Amino acid sequence: MKKHLVHITAFSLLLTAASCSKDFLDRPPLTQIENDAYWQTASDLEKYTLQFYPDFPAFGTVGSYLGLIGWDGTRGSDVQISASPATLWNGTNQPVTATGNWTWSKIRSVNVFFQNYTKCKDPIQKYQQFLGEAHFFKAWYYFEKVSAYGDVPWYTNPLEMDDKDLYKERDPRTVVIDSILWHLDKAAEYLKPLKSVEGGNNRLSREAALLFKSRVALFEGTWQKYHKGTPFGTPGATPQKYLRAAADAAEELMKPTYNLSLYSTNDPANDYRVLFSLTNQSSNKEVILWKAYSVNLQLSHSFQIYVSDRTAGISMTMQQVYHYLDKSGNAYDYFTVGKTVKGNAFLTKVGQECDPRFAQTIWVPGGVMWDNSFGKGVFKAPFLDQSGESLNNTGFQIRKGNDPKDPQAGSGVSWNSSCETGAIVFRYAEALLNYAEAKAELNEAVDYGKSINLLRARAGMPPFKVQSDPNRARYADYGYQLSDELQEIRRERTVELGAEGFRYNDIRRWAAHRLLKGKRPKGYPFDPNEWTGKKINYKTDADGFLDPYATALPNGYGFNEGRDYLECIPLNEITLNPKLKPNPGW
Repeated sequence: MKKHLVHITAFSLLLTAASCSKDFLDRPPLTQIENDAYWQTASDLEKYTLQFYPDFPAFGTVGSYLGLIGWDGTRGSDVQISASPATLWNGTNQPVTATGNWTWSKIRSVNVFFQNYTKCKDPIQKYQQFLGEAHFFKAWYYFEKVSAYGDVPWYTNPLEMDDKDLYKERDPRTVVIDSILWHLDKAAEYLKPLKSVEGGNNRLSREAALLFKSRVALFEGTWQKYHKGTPFGTPGATPQKYLRAAADAAEELMKPTYNLSLYSTNDPANDYRVLFSLTNQSSNKEVILWKAYSVNLQLSHSFQIYVSDRTAGISMTMQQVYHYLDKSGNAYDYFTVGKTVKGNAFLTKVGQECDPRFAQTIWVPGGVMWDNSFGKGVFKAPFLDQSGESLNNTGFQIRKGNDPKDPQAGSGVSWNSSCETGAIVFRYAEALLNYAEAKAELNEAVDYGKSINLLRARAGMPPFKVQSDPNRARYADYGYQLSDELQEIRRERTVELGAEGFRYNDIRRWAAHRLLKGKRPKGYPFDPNEWTGKKINYKTDADGFLDPYATALPNGYGFNEGRDYLECIPLNEITLNPKLKPNPGW
């Protein structure tokens, strides 16, 4: 049983827990070890691949204290914001002179594994799981590079200081993406399925490889389609090829063989929120990979504070709220309602009349924030009069993942980092959405009964339907024509994956800068009568909706669509290697 703890504790402790002895921790870095003395057993390979697990996004690594739930706020988006406008979307990013994100140490470390694993004397059956993990992590690290920089050099071997490939030119993104997908196919071949992998969904599995493949292929297929004819277009683009791969990978996961399903206790008013509040996801058939925490192992965080009596300075926006349908599945006229119903009354009305996922993502008056040793705290109003870690600047305060019974909820002290809420890395819902979007982009019939309608049913919503929305220009102006079907699929994605860190890359792959450029994120319709005697630092627009960036962005976001879809390759790297050509606009 103790060996299973290797996989159900936090990734950051995996190396320690896996070693089972001090000698491994006392060894010098693997690059200094005599290789022939190290790569002898399957255990050696396992210990090596465990070093990569802490790089998965989780609490404390992305999104401030909120983890993935606040990541779109810290990076900036139309649906989630922080106290200040994101420089990327405002077109104010500056050229990078130093290394920045142009680092290759992780990829080199994975390549060290591939250069040496065949020295293992154990049969492949004993180490194929770890070989699959290495394939997965190479794909993971390279996808980070492609999504940030586009064309990047593909390295098969670990480079040494005098290696001529240190000065090679960038390989086309299609070469790199195809190589990533090949590695994910190999990962799916070698990784064990969830039902048999040691550690269950605390360890990489065949299912994780398939889900990530669908994500990568959908990103590339839509990037190639929507960036066509722009400075970021792909020479020889074949978007259909990648959309096909995305649909196929997701559809493979949807087969009964994998026994995946959505978390549900038949409680539509709470199940969606509760899914993200669980401390133990090991028996959850929706969660394909998660990170566990344990106070006893001194591995914990502060998440529950920041979805109860603090906010981490991250807020949802009116642009997110516009996506929620009413409970009958029809478009809801938030703008007209907001003309007469304001403040808390607006939150309450929307919570009662719209998709239950709204009130499970965003606090509405009367919601219980904590009910534990600190007493009982009830949400009365958003924290518009607060600042710093308690700031809310839109009226839409994040509830997603809150557990009122958690011993940390309502504690009110940021140093209380005793929270053990698990961090979801991959969940099955994404596969259902990837499938629907890829199939629709391919102009093929989508089986909504086995995809989006499952998500709708959990929330107590009626089945998916194609419809128009006269208010679409307020929240879904992508800058190009889109079918009503794709509009509604994107709506469902925005709702189901809201506050999970997906929006940043969705905007980029859809070439959807029109969602932000020349516009500002808005908040709820403000009722000044609710704030008599309190100072609120935010202006309202001409229609009475909070306008938190009115001063900072008088003309709206100034995104540079000829430059900012890809990051700047560091200037010192281009100086060192003139074969590295700068990205468009840089």
